[in-house]
Amino acid sequence: MDKLKYLLPLVVFGVFSCSGKQPQVEGLANTLASPRSIVVVYENDVHCNMDGYAKFAGLRDAIADTADVLTVSSGDFLQGGAMGSFSRGGYVVSMMNAVGYDVVTLGNHEFDYKIPRLMELSDSLNAAIVCANLVQKETSIPLFKPYVLKQVGSKKIAFVGVLTPQTLVGESYAFTDDSLETLYDIPAEKIFNLVQMAVNDARKAGADYVILLSHLGLVPPVTSLEVIQNTSGIDAVLDGHSHSVVEEDFVVNAHGDSVLVSQTETKFQNVGVLDIARDGKFHSRLIPMDSVVAVNRKAAAVYDSLRALAAVDLQKVVSNTKFELTINGDDGKRLIRKGETNLGDLVADAMRFSVGAQIGIENGGSVRVTIPAGAVKYQDILNVMPFANGMCLIRATGRQIKEALAQGASKLPEEFGGFLHVSGLRYTAVVESKDGGEAAQVRIENVQVETENGFVAIDENSLYTVGLSSYVAYEGGEITAFRESEIIMDKVMTDDEAMVKFLKSLGSEIPENYRKPQGRIVVKYDR
Repeated sequence: MDKLKYLLPLVVFGVFSCSGKQPQVEGLANTLASPRSIVVVYENDVHCNMDGYAKFAGLRDAIADTADVLTVSSGDFLQGGAMGSFSRGGYVVSMMNAVGYDVVTLGNHEFDYKIPRLMELSDSLNAAIVCANLVQKETSIPLFKPYVLKQVGSKKIAFVGVLTPQTLVGESYAFTDDSLETLYDIPAEKIFNLVQMAVNDARKAGADYVILLSHLGLVPPVTSLEVIQNTSGIDAVLDGHSHSVVEEDFVVNAHGDSVLVSQTETKFQNVGVLDIARDGKFHSRLIPMDSVVAVNRKAAAVYDSLRALAAVDLQKVVSNTKFELTINGDDGKRLIRKGETNLGDLVADAMRFSVGAQIGIENGGSVRVTIPAGAVKYQDILNVMPFANGMCLIRATGRQIKEALAQGASKLPEEFGGFLHVSGLRYTAVVESKDGGEAAQVRIENVQVETENGFVAIDENSLYTVGLSSYVAYEGGEITAFRESEIIMDKVMTDDEAMVKFLKSLGSEIPENYRKPQGRIVVKYDR
């Protein structure tokens, strides 16, 4: 039996019509009443974990032997790995088309390549895109369909989409045109009304069940639980954004009814399965991806093809260097975790340049290998920065910056992954040796910030913009000084993308001033 005959036909995205007409109902090939149960296979926050799609589709196919199946995503699929980054989401869309998604909603990282690119990718994605609360500025006119109806046997299922307003902070650059005029909005204060309107419209259009594809999670300013508590008519919420593990929970809505909530974590750690029984009862479960053995051949073949294309992209030349960009000292031993190197300077400059900050910071533990003299390929960049940490722009006080430098230097003279390399800044770390086997004490002195008039002493009470990775800003355990700093932009690109962007800005060759460390960090030993 052809397992795919139960898949919905592909739906090409179009900008939501404001004509007032209801969206067309899209049905299975067999729309007759069926005794089969309905199953929704779902995921959230895949973040370019491309090798999971074939198993995801394989599990869906296996379920389709005994049930009518729909395949959905709760967002954050376009960004988070190299195959997403250097194709600007294109490879991901190809992979999702191979799977055959029915409906998706948008996550904040769908905006990382800006809205014009999102619209291009949306035209290529063979699935309905729903989002009730992304609107044109100063209007309630949605950019995408607020909901879509799917006919499954004798039942109509509506999928409503909702996006975190936090996107306006983390991806603020995506919402403006070339003149920096803001064109779109995700109004937090209207979120309950916009979702309720979409639910009401879906019910009027004949929906038997309403499922909210949510990219809100448990993260302020508005959580999925708050949406449930302030609305009615939703049967289940398939959640995302907070990377939580929620197999099945129930939250009471505004009318006192229980609404099912589930979330699968991230990067295909689990696959979600929502069962809708013939009596209308909802039940969800999470299946660890490691336990899935079924594989969809089409999706696997597309992945293999994309991986071959990626191999070509990895060999693309980004820049050239006449000298080695090293993590080592003059003695050939690793220095990047306890002292300044030319590669540390280059990476810190990339952190600063990529987000337009006054200061750039990168921890030595995130700079992994030396780049030899010659052509600098994209593969070299990924080898140096393999973790795909998100790039952030924060606003920090001089006191917080000095505290971060002290934390980074705290293990001297030993190596420490938190040791900080800097751009637009310079400082001295004084290591006071102790007798009797006591640990050395380290103090930070002479912290200076670069200005148009040269370097001046940092002001502990002044605010400075800092470009750095999400790992240093708030995710890692080594540097905690910035936890209370204001986040201006959050994970706007990966750190390897920031490096590529900076190298291309330098021209075809890395300048001679990077041949040696530039004297930004002085480590003194006071014995």
